[in-house]
Amino acid sequence: MFYTLTANPAVDMTVSSSPLEPDENVRTGSASYTANGKGLDVSFAFKKMGVDTVALGFFAGFTGKFIVEEVMNLGCLCRPVWTDGITRINTYVNDGQHEYGILNPGAPITPQHQEELYNILDTAGDLECLIVSGSVPPKATSDFLAKVMEHAQARGADVVLDLSSDKLKELAHKKPLLIKPNHHEMKAIFGVPVDTDDEVRVAMKLAHEAGVQNVLLTRGSRGDAYFSNGEDIWYAKREFNIKLVSSVCAGDCTLAAFLHKWYRDRDNVEEAMKLAMATGANVAESVGIGDFGHVDEYSKRVAVRKLDRK
Repeated sequence: MFYTLTANPAVDMTVSSSPLEPDENVRTGSASYTANGKGLDVSFAFKKMGVDTVALGFFAGFTGKFIVEEVMNLGCLCRPVWTDGITRINTYVNDGQHEYGILNPGAPITPQHQEELYNILDTAGDLECLIVSGSVPPKATSDFLAKVMEHAQARGADVVLDLSSDKLKELAHKKPLLIKPNHHEMKAIFGVPVDTDDEVRVAMKLAHEAGVQNVLLTRGSRGDAYFSNGEDIWYAKREFNIKLVSSVCAGDCTLAAFLHKWYRDRDNVEEAMKLAMATGANVAESVGIGDFGHVDEYSKRVAVRKLDRK
């Protein structure tokens, strides 16, 4: 079974407004509140696709309770570690011209909280793949994520990472099954841009040399992505436009869709990339993860090709 870890979850407040002006109050046109966090988004997306997961994370206060209740209301399994404080609230504003994200640091955790999480991993008899996503909460020890990987891998589980560039760079040598950086993170990790096929080849080679088994590289608003398994590289491009509502959950749902098709059939790269690109695009048209109503249609309008070997 897939397990997801959201170490620093949040309640996301997403609002639409007229254009923002300095020193002026702006009234919003709408506001929504959703249980969120990158790993939670992956669990929610899997549920939409009929796949059960177990959501792990640290939760605190009334906002933490709200998130856990929402996770369970959506039909997902959840094994929370309760901490002190209040789980953070993040604010996203779309003023019709730009999208803004205001992210809070989150509730701190202690070594005892970390040990409780490690114990969950040690006793998870059905753990096949752990997807670790998002930021680390305040006060986490410097080796927290490395320890998470060690505990999961000790059970024979695969580990997938969707983390910030500095964390990905630190953990690459632990041989994660898959990482999902965006183009900014890929450049920050390996020091090369990824604007052309040849540049992507160089970056992918460096990633595999660092220890990463597979790489799913997304390029956000460009509407395309690359995947490398160390032998071949595939390129996917959506051939349609969308009206952006919120990009917050799109990358997480892209990852879930890719894993849904690819994890148990590693040769199914083309279909996995089509589903991933279609899902990410459809989610970006909604607040939260939406209803996946256009995924099947969009999947037919994604072109995938394998790069020539050099």
